[in-house]
Amino acid sequence: MINVRELIHDPDFCDAFTIIRNTGSTWHKGVQAQVTETIEVEGIVAPSSSKDLEMLPEGDRQNGMKTFYADVPFHITDTDSMSDICVFRGQKYKLLQVFDYQSNGYYKAIGALVGDSP
Repeated sequence: MINVRELIHDPDFCDAFTIIRNTGSTWHKGVQAQVTETIEVEGIVAPSSSKDLEMLPEGDRQNGMKTFYADVPFHITDTDSMSDICVFRGQKYKLLQVFDYQSNGYYKAIGALVGDSP
């Protein structure tokens, strides 16, 4: 297998983006508040291709989709956690699908645009 981790950090390909990860919740004066962690990441951000979109269920196919590549694991909603939000150039993308290519040195995630400001 080819390890493409070097490409993720190559200045010709990489961009900086932020991952906002929900790490749980706390109670303060009877109100539940979400606890988040902010992770600064260097990776590749590209528009989602038609092949990427084919990997999503029909209901999740939207406009404003980006594909993120990084050597940091991404999280999507499951029974234990909520989906990560990737912030790229001031726009937020909620991750819909994650692919684990750790053996090749990277993770891939497809995100849908959810807002205009971080």
